[in-house]
This record gives sequence, C-alpha cells and structure tokens, in this order.
Amino acid sequence: MALTKVFQKYLSNIFISIVQQENEWVIYSKILKNGAIKDKLTEKFESKDHDNIPKKMQKYLEKLQADYNFAYTALFLDSMGQGALSGTTAKDFEKHSVDMKSVSCFAVDNAWTLYASFIDINWAKKLFENVGLDFIYSPLMVQHTLIKSQKLKEKPTLFILNHEDSVTISIYENTNLLFGSFFKTTTDDNLDDGDEEDWDNAKEEKGVEDLVELDTMYDDEMGALEELDDLATDEESTDFEDVESNETDLGHFEDDENSDNSDLELFGRDVIVYKFLVSSLKEFYKNPIYKSNFIDTIVIFDGYEMSSELIDMIENDLLMDIEMNKININETVCDMSIKEALK
Repeated sequence: MALTKVFQKYLSNIFISIVQQENEWVIYSKILKNGAIKDKLTEKFESKDHDNIPKKMQKYLEKLQADYNFAYTALFLDSMGQGALSGTTAKDFEKHSVDMKSVSCFAVDNAWTLYASFIDINWAKKLFENVGLDFIYSPLMVQHTLIKSQKLKEKPTLFILNHEDSVTISIYENTNLLFGSFFKTTTDDNLDDGDEEDWDNAKEEKGVEDLVELDTMYDDEMGALEELDDLATDEESTDFEDVESNETDLGHFEDDENSDNSDLELFGRDVIVYKFLVSSLKEFYKNPIYKSNFIDTIVIFDGYEMSSELIDMIENDLLMDIEMNKININETVCDMSIKEALK
C-alpha cells in the first residue's frame, strides 16, 4: 500500500465531486498527474427523482472511474439529518438532545463533533451503490474548510455557506465553533420517502471515510440579551410572515413593473434565508447551552446567488457588516478530497 502511494503521483488521478442543485446534478472533476492539474471537467445531468441517479450520469461516472489509474468520488451531503455539537462525549450528545445510536459521528480537533444520521448515510450510499463513494462531506465541513483557509477572526463571527438548496449558518471564534445549523431552502427533502428506513431501525454503515463536519454548540450561560433586542427588537422583524409582507422591505418591488420574475423568486428565497439567520441569532443569544458573545460581522461564502435586497436587510435591519466571498462548492469539495486522498 505504501509503495502504491509512492508511485501514485506519477500516474493519472481523477477527483470527482458531486453536488446536487435543485433538479440537476453537477459533476466536477480534476485530473492530477505528477502533482499538477492536467485537466478540469464539468457535466450536468437533469434529475427530478431523488431516489435514483440518471442512467447517463451513472455511465459517465463509471467511465471516469475506468479511464484513470486512481479515481476518488466525493459527495456534498445536502440532506437534513446532520449537525454538529460542542464536545465529543455521550454527555455532550445528551445535552444537545442528539441520539448517539441514530447517527454516525466524527470528532473535529478533539473539540466538537460532526454527525449525520444513518438514514442520510444509507440514502447516499444506496443512491451511488453502483459507482461507489470515497468521501461524503457535510456542508458544515465544507464551511469549516473555507473558514480555515481565511485569516482567522479574533472576535466571534457568523459564517454563512449559501448553496442553491440550503444554507449553513455557523458562529466561530478563531477556529472554535460556538454554534452551527443547517437549513434547507426548498420544501423538498430527499429522505422523506426513504424506503424501509426509519430512526428506530436505522443501522450503522461502514466504509465511507471523512463523513462530515458540523459545529454548533457550546455550554455556559449568556447573560442579558440586549444585543439581540438591538438586532431584532419587535416581532415584525423576526417573524417570517411579517418579514415577507413588510412594505418597508419589499416596497421597492411594488413600483418596479419591469422586475424580472427570477429576481422576485431569488428575493423570495432570500427572505427564507433571512428568517433562518434571525432565528439562529435568537437561538444563539437566548439558549443557555451556547456561550454567546455579541456578533457584528457576517462572512458569506456564496456558492449560489444572493440578492442585493438580502444584503441590505442584513446591513440595515440587523446592523451587521458583511464580507462576501464567491466560491465554487464543487471545486471546494474536489480540493478537499484531493487533500485527504493524497495526504
């Protein structure tokens, strides 16, 4: 095995990342040889069936795996049954009301734990059973990797990973996770009609490395909540229905008869993101299991698109500074698998 690793870099290696975006799969690949990137490939496959991948996509993946000496396939896990919590002990799981018997766990930096339900893992492995998966990465792990690639923040900072179908919201101080949450921005959940799988009968699955990373919780009480009251004092700014109907926030659309439907749809999605952001801040400030500190900065890793209206709402209503970073989630996942496979 060690001898194979020695010669591996001189042969062709392909690293394949798979990311689902609404009704299509995006396949992005990098080919490495002698430590250099020789080529990059991208293909997209339409699919409305979340329990099966398209036949053309399966054949494409099988061909990629057959054409190169070494092939690694990584999946961006965009399903609900995942999360993160501070600590690594059974007591920590109990404190955060997570059933250890129903999840697969991965300790990060001996400080916090990333977990994903067996239902999620079973679903992913079954979906790709004919081509195989080498890595499954949680959005929270992807976000954690992006955070570490930046200059570390000395003060508590909120981070958002924006994907077409989901949003990941975490709060870090340096590399320490204080809070983490994952939300779907669509009504679809690809585990809702999972065959015979259920929480009581879910069983542990083996063989997939580098499961996922998520961060969420810290202990200690937080003290007064004046900061949150400054951010969202009245229920009109924190309640989803009120935000959606608030003429102050949406009034600029009423007079613009030429507004494109896609712009309205994007802003409608971003109202949902705003709702999740406000609810996450309230949870962080009010729940005594989190060690909360005042937050005035948001760093966004934008892998999809955010409307200017959402940015204005965050800056004006929540009085928070924003740092925007455009990213390619497929490429990030691909680079993560390269680092892991060749270490």
